[in-house]
Amino acid sequence: MRAELLERLRIKLKKADLLPLRNQADLSTRILKERLEVVLPWAMEQSGFDFWLVAARENGRDPVLKTLYPWDMYDVRRLGMLAFYRQPQTGNIRKMMMGPHSPEMEGIYESVQRPEEDVWDTLRRVIRECNPRKIAINRSFIDGFCDGLTSTLYEQIKDTLLADAAKLCDGESLTTRWLQRVSPLEKEVMRTLVNVTHEIINYSFSSKVIKVGETTTTDVEWFMRELICELGFLYWFGPDVDLQRRGSPISRMFNEVILPGDLLHCDIGLTGTHIQFHTDLQWVAYVLGPDETEAPEEFANLLTKGNRLQDIVRESIRVCATGNEAFLRSIRLAQDEGLNPMVYTHPIGTFGHGAGPRIGQYGNQVAAPGPGERPIEDKTFYALELNVAEPIKIWDDQLVYMYLEEDICKDGRVDFLDGRQEELILIGSEEA
Repeated sequence: MRAELLERLRIKLKKADLLPLRNQADLSTRILKERLEVVLPWAMEQSGFDFWLVAARENGRDPVLKTLYPWDMYDVRRLGMLAFYRQPQTGNIRKMMMGPHSPEMEGIYESVQRPEEDVWDTLRRVIRECNPRKIAINRSFIDGFCDGLTSTLYEQIKDTLLADAAKLCDGESLTTRWLQRVSPLEKEVMRTLVNVTHEIINYSFSSKVIKVGETTTTDVEWFMRELICELGFLYWFGPDVDLQRRGSPISRMFNEVILPGDLLHCDIGLTGTHIQFHTDLQWVAYVLGPDETEAPEEFANLLTKGNRLQDIVRESIRVCATGNEAFLRSIRLAQDEGLNPMVYTHPIGTFGHGAGPRIGQYGNQVAAPGPGERPIEDKTFYALELNVAEPIKIWDDQLVYMYLEEDICKDGRVDFLDGRQEELILIGSEEA
């Protein structure tokens, strides 16, 4: 059965050009070219920058470079720079490279370094020729993926540009938009990856993997990891599998033998080798007792309340201007309906905890300065992460949490990329 699952998933991944690896590499190049045409002009215009400089040394790669370098340029070689100039008359982007580069880059970027120049000579000349108003560099006090310029390179750039160094500005508003917005091709790729992740959860949370009374939560974690690796993909955290049990005050119990009556939960996300999108999903299962054929009604009702909170947050993302506004509206509406909510939704994409507005934070349910104040933009993926909790009578009024997470896309509407969990998975027999 495992072999059948792997074959089915490989067929899906091949159809989406995510397998074999060579196809995934070619797909990543198509995505990069599309992003440079449809995302970068928008990001530069909206952020008010007409020049963007990305510079790094070997073994000190700026995190954003993995979204700008093609598959055959994994790291910087010695010293490398990319420069983007938005021409004021046309809005067209001149895409330039300086320093060592790969064959794949030659079909994407213009090589502007002359034989007699080093990288610094070229940078100084290009800046003088373009004469930009504002130069974005990758510095940020909030997100690491927007803060990739090292302090030594920053000093060298300033020394090189002389009077033009006054034009250097922290480029967080540009890099955030560049990382946050997704292209049409990326949306279809992400949909496939989410679907595959859903399939891994459904199989892992079944009697094909779990033998009640013997299998541990850690065993299921390792099954998930090995399955992801067999597909040729990677997991970017965990995966984590935990449970809640009657009589225990711990809401996430790890490394436990799975027993009848347990409420099982997983948190799982995968990513590719050259396609670097991340999925992030949380689903819940109930372990049937000897005489049970369905989950207790209180647990099913709690899942329904979790689905209702998902809908409230989705609508808030659609109508609100900032992450904080969406968070505060969601909490207020949920509490007005009698729910006990916690919301900690985040952008997702090239990075798991991605660029864009944060909508709540786990354990700190207040409006967040910085990322919470960022504007909600279209064409953004979010991990719709949240929970609801309430006392469960059949567990002697023990507080039980329904942890849920689904990947969604705001693109006018706010839709699930591959549906959501609306019924508890039942574990106990092949038929269940």
